[in-house]
Amino acid sequence: MKIHNNEKLYQRNERLALIANLGGLIALVAAVFVLFNSPGQLGSYFLFLFGGIALVQAGLYFGRLGKRADLMMNKALKSLDNKFSIYHHTSPIQHLLVGPTGAWIIIPRHTKGKVHFNLEKQRWELRGSNIFSRFWRRLSQEKLGRPHFEAMIEAGTLDRLLQKEWTSDEAVPVHAVAVFLDEDVTLDAGDAPFPAVQLKKLKQVVSKSVDKQKLNNTELKQLNSILQNK
Repeated sequence: MKIHNNEKLYQRNERLALIANLGGLIALVAAVFVLFNSPGQLGSYFLFLFGGIALVQAGLYFGRLGKRADLMMNKALKSLDNKFSIYHHTSPIQHLLVGPTGAWIIIPRHTKGKVHFNLEKQRWELRGSNIFSRFWRRLSQEKLGRPHFEAMIEAGTLDRLLQKEWTSDEAVPVHAVAVFLDEDVTLDAGDAPFPAVQLKKLKQVVSKSVDKQKLNNTELKQLNSILQNK
């Protein structure tokens, strides 16, 4: 498998995560100091408190990118042959795998615990544990969000790109998969709108396609050329 990484972006995100986390810690300590030493200064207390929480959340966001989901996916997919190419933040799509089975939009998540898809609410949720544990996880780890909406947005971006550049008469088969990277996760995909798997099963999903339509070598070469020039 051929790998295309944006190392400069990852290094930048690691620095931003460190700065945001340190700033958040300092702000939260300041909030505690104001609370116990100047109880009448509620405005300053809430300013430091909410500012600290916002910085911690920013640190989590940039830290998620700094956790190098790319390296974890590369390791899981390393046995794929050179007909496959993976792009991490080097194309308009954050994580895109291209191969004979088409283009795969990969939506990674760093999440622990019991995760299931709520069909009625159309979103992923953490299940079980007590209220405190759920609150702490929501505060300290990456939000589950709505991976299928992210995939739809990225699919639209890829579609607009291909409308301008793609010349083959055959359309590119586009798929999406949500990948849960942490080993300490129990996954119940249920009626999720597209596949969701643990990292160890990613290769199995992307190397097989239910679609009969495939990309030949010429089409693969053209698609990779388009992506490498963006």
